[in-house]
Amino acid sequence: MKMRKYLQEGKSENYQDAEDKQLLKAGEVAALLSKKFNTKISAKEIEPFASEWHHAGVFKSGNGLKGRRVYFFREADINKISLEKILENKAKVTQKAAPDHRMVQGWFPQYFRMTDPVTRKTFSKPFVGIYKGPASKAPKGFQALSDEAFATAEQQRGRALKPGEQL
Repeated sequence: MKMRKYLQEGKSENYQDAEDKQLLKAGEVAALLSKKFNTKISAKEIEPFASEWHHAGVFKSGNGLKGRRVYFFREADINKISLEKILENKAKVTQKAAPDHRMVQGWFPQYFRMTDPVTRKTFSKPFVGIYKGPASKAPKGFQALSDEAFATAEQQRGRALKPGEQL
């Protein structure tokens, strides 16, 4: 029976079991809490308070497929959720670290794809790359250098790095 229902609706057995147990989904709970507290509450804001979650399926994402979750709540757990807890959690989520705008200078391994002329195989070869700018935009593998070391590193810009070699 469950397999036929799965093929029709695309819901997993655990998802169906949760529905059979009369558990409420996050969207339904958000609507109830919005009425109760007389303020708009989204399902995303109450996810941390969920008693369980189940796979909702796989959906298209920006550059591939992404699995989604459906969060379920027990009736008793809904009464334990207060507006203060929701707002406190919302403040934690929305609070982001301020970007680091201090100026840094240094080097980073810059990779280029090379082709072996004999075997025609491609491989990535590291070269010395130089970066000078805000710390928040520093490239992956960036290592800060002092002024004297940076001056010598600028002279080595574009030089190939041997495996495991550091500047």
